[in-house]
Amino acid sequence: MKHSVTNHPQIRSGIALVAAVVIAFAICAQRTYGQDIVKLDRFVQAKGNTASMQLFREGRDFIEAQNWQKAAEKFNAFITGYPKDKDLDAALYWYGYALQKQDRKEEAAAPLVRLINRFPNSNWRNDAQALLVVLGRKADVEQALDRDNCEIKILALQSLFQADQDRAIGIVTDALRTAPTQCPGFQAAAVSMLGSHGGPRVVPLMLDIARSNPDLKLRLTAIKRLGEQHNDQVAGDLIKIYDADRTKEIRIQVLRALIESRTTVGSAKVLEIARAGDDAAMRQVAIRYIGDLKDSASLDELIRLYDADKTKEIRFAVIRALAERQDPRARTKIFEIARQGETPELRIEAIRRLGERRMALDDLLQLYTGETNVQIKQGLLRAFADNADPRARTKLLEIARGNEAIELRGYAIRRLGEKDDEQTVNQLVAMYDTEQNAQVRNALMRAFGDSKQKSAVRKLMTIARNDPSVELRKAAVRYLGESKDPEALKFLEDLLK
Repeated sequence: MKHSVTNHPQIRSGIALVAAVVIAFAICAQRTYGQDIVKLDRFVQAKGNTASMQLFREGRDFIEAQNWQKAAEKFNAFITGYPKDKDLDAALYWYGYALQKQDRKEEAAAPLVRLINRFPNSNWRNDAQALLVVLGRKADVEQALDRDNCEIKILALQSLFQADQDRAIGIVTDALRTAPTQCPGFQAAAVSMLGSHGGPRVVPLMLDIARSNPDLKLRLTAIKRLGEQHNDQVAGDLIKIYDADRTKEIRIQVLRALIESRTTVGSAKVLEIARAGDDAAMRQVAIRYIGDLKDSASLDELIRLYDADKTKEIRFAVIRALAERQDPRARTKIFEIARQGETPELRIEAIRRLGERRMALDDLLQLYTGETNVQIKQGLLRAFADNADPRARTKLLEIARGNEAIELRGYAIRRLGEKDDEQTVNQLVAMYDTEQNAQVRNALMRAFGDSKQKSAVRKLMTIARNDPSVELRKAAVRYLGESKDPEALKFLEDLLK
């Protein structure tokens, strides 16, 4: 017997529900202005006395006075000022309502469409749909109803899989043989459920989808679910797909599925691609997935791969994969690269990854002390800046104040300025007064100009007014203008008087 999605009772009831919604908002469209006011009053009376609701009440008062412009302004202020408020849906409706009363049809439609798309369960959704019909935007309403209908169909299919797998499999099989439905995502959801619930008996159908379905999304979904079979034979079939298909998305999904299959055949194929695949990009993807295995053998393989392959991109991929591991051996290998990698690029990449992991500060501090290469030192400073340990910030301040090369001091100041916390900015402000080098002072002013702290803005104002150096005063004025701070702009106006 041929199965039909729409013949299933749960799905028919869902479609009936959508039809009921259509009738409901059609009736709603005939409601009078007086009835609108009654509903609005009831809504407001049930609410507390918050700042947002006070603004809403002011909008309500203008609606009652039929001052549509002021009402629109109030509800727009609510939407702008309280974008996460639990009553945002109501404000969107009444904003659209007030705009519609001014015959601003296109403007009115925008908040109403936003309401029905963002708040599918809102008590104001039917009202919004009715008002859109009045505005001649029936297509927006139909689109929202179609989306509801699709969601109901997907939920019904999920329920059917739980209640009667054989019947659900029959429905999905029939649906996949026909042209794609009007429901976006229905077929992909159906394939996902098929792979999740169907077991070995649906593998031939899933392989057929994975190999040749014209819909890329369906192929990717099928490949993912096939990997979850954890079966060597299925892994072998996925390998054949990888070897035959050059589509980037398909190959990446196959590699992920092979790793997640946790099969000997699958893991061996990914290792083979990582070592000597015919596509450098796929080799890097394979390396990343090997890093996800988290076992000792895969770590050994990553270390061997780094030592054997001199390609920069491959080595970067290995460093990234090692950095994701919690194994002390992985950290040791990265630190070894950071200390004595063949090129500055490799060392800096290793340092960056160590900094991101925030586990190796002692090693990085020690490495900085013995380092002479300015480029490597800058990489270490970047790692300190990314580290939450207070000792890292202390080290940056020490370098900023100390006797290092000017470019390193300036780099440390820039990294400290990016933190923009009150304590750090105050320390930089105090440092300015004792600093004699003009380049370092300029770096400090640049940090002040990027800061949102009032102490930084006021220090720039002091420099602009009193610094003996005309060049530094000019720079301070420029940074004040770029800051856009109201106090800074007022200061600049006063300078012009």
